[in-house]
Amino acid sequence: MATTPQIAVALNPVPGFCVKSKATNIAIGSKIFVNIAWDANVPPPPPGSEDAIRNAMQGLGIDESNSDAWFVPVVVSDARPDSDRGGQPAIVFDCVFNASIKSRTLKDPEFKTFIIELAFQRIEAQSTLVLSRQIGTPNIASKGKPQARQVLVPAALYPPGHPNNRAPIKLIQEIADRPNPEPANVPPKGILKKSPTWSSAPQVPTWTWTQENSKIRIVIDVPAMTHAVISKSTLDVEARRVILHIPPLYDLDINLDASDAELSATFINGAAKLKGVRDLDVDGAKAEWRVADNAIVLLA
Repeated sequence: MATTPQIAVALNPVPGFCVKSKATNIAIGSKIFVNIAWDANVPPPPPGSEDAIRNAMQGLGIDESNSDAWFVPVVVSDARPDSDRGGQPAIVFDCVFNASIKSRTLKDPEFKTFIIELAFQRIEAQSTLVLSRQIGTPNIASKGKPQARQVLVPAALYPPGHPNNRAPIKLIQEIADRPNPEPANVPPKGILKKSPTWSSAPQVPTWTWTQENSKIRIVIDVPAMTHAVISKSTLDVEARRVILHIPPLYDLDINLDASDAELSATFINGAAKLKGVRDLDVDGAKAEWRVADNAIVLLA
């Protein structure tokens, strides 16, 4: 079994600023507070010219086959309950960026808008929430203190020479595909007009699971995948966890040791039931990359 290409890093985020929104897909709109915070241990954006940065901000010149396109990594916390000043229930997320972008975020209003949209898109990708883009800016650095935590980060996101940068080792078998046109980009909503969600922050792909004889079969939908990014993609299988990283398109972390409530809130495919079936067969695991089917099939 391939060793994991993800490394554990400790985050102790420094508060930056806070944005207030609400969840529009809940009958009684829940207030959402998003803490934008900084930490040097979050991978920095790759080097990029001013034109490349501006294009990314405007969603221009995006080529899904170019895995070296300019993007901004972000680590998003799980939701945690809180309350507003009136004592009404609220939800808080911490969105942590590398401290190297702090100065530009504070000086460039357009770049700050870009960073907020990245945070919102990432929250939406890993939760069932849909956030309103009509936002407020409370006069606080953060809603509560951003929480220190340890996270798994793809080592490939760190620049060459960084102690956390390591060559990825993959568990992926590419399957010859039949003729099939690449899917068109789906126009997203939000502040970043014409920008695919994955161009700024990786999406959490949908997935399903079934029992197939003695194996558990997990099918992960990756419609934006192309041959060009396979060589930089990684899939790690542990007894109670599956971690997929396809830069800059997708990130998926199926943690079967999470609580039933957390799995049910994050995924809508019976993931909580999967955790009770059995551990994954790490030694016998096999993965197939089916580009024509826009899917990865894992048997474990």
